[in-house]
Amino acid sequence: MNEKMGRLTRRTLLGSAAAAVGSMTAAGRAAPAAMPLSRVRSEFLRFDDPADVFKQHFRMERDLVDREGSTLTWYHWTAFVIAEGRAPFPLMRYEGIEYSYFRVVAPLEYRIHAHNLSYVRDLTTGRFATTIENPITGRRVATRSTLLLNDPGTLASPRGFRNLAGDGKQYRQPYRLFRVEDNLVKLDSVRTAPPDWPVTHIENSCQWVDADLFENCTISSLPVHFAGSYVFPFLEWLEMGDAKGHMLGFFDGRKVNRPEDLPREFLERTERDHPELLEPRWGEFERPIKFLF
Repeated sequence: MNEKMGRLTRRTLLGSAAAAVGSMTAAGRAAPAAMPLSRVRSEFLRFDDPADVFKQHFRMERDLVDREGSTLTWYHWTAFVIAEGRAPFPLMRYEGIEYSYFRVVAPLEYRIHAHNLSYVRDLTTGRFATTIENPITGRRVATRSTLLLNDPGTLASPRGFRNLAGDGKQYRQPYRLFRVEDNLVKLDSVRTAPPDWPVTHIENSCQWVDADLFENCTISSLPVHFAGSYVFPFLEWLEMGDAKGHMLGFFDGRKVNRPEDLPREFLERTERDHPELLEPRWGEFERPIKFLF
């Protein structure tokens, strides 16, 4: 920082702001200047080899390791109630993490397990909430943290995903499309749900990263940000009674290098309430698989 910039004070900043407003007012009376052309670059990325598509997807979503690795993502999301006969409305916020961990079990095939932890936050204040009012029933209910610890896991390869709760015969190829937007590479994708989950469940997301990082093949785990949505049933603790409908979540977040890098408030609560979820659950790999691969 040079000496002149170092002498900036609140008074000079306010004075500069006032002068800027005055200049904008004067400029508003003049003929508007023509905006320079700044056309958005938008292209689709195509890969001839399915193996290349899989590798790039794994770099974006997880980590293209040679043996085993893990990926930690952190997110905020807003939960909406979609009840029959009523306009959708936002009910609460969540803050949470997904920790996934994976091992190579065959050439370019990974066994993947994961767990999720999310805490309810007040929709207006953003503070952690122990109770919320359910507008459908008019009752105040106690909130529960959301823990997803029973995902059976998947096998992932260029051929598709095989859920470990199945017989291994069905490969499910996820929807995914890579595209370029200016200096970003984006991945639009739809995740497949375990076979025993509600048939209405679906999750889609968009992940993005700087193009120069994407093109650097030495980076096995790209530092992506992401946003997306998913549909899921009413949570049991909401006590919805006979109401028909479902929930809709909109989320956004990013990869985090390690648990110590999580936001302080979230990290401190998890260290107190669920410290075991701040590390991979490698014991999941000891569970036998029903089929050969």
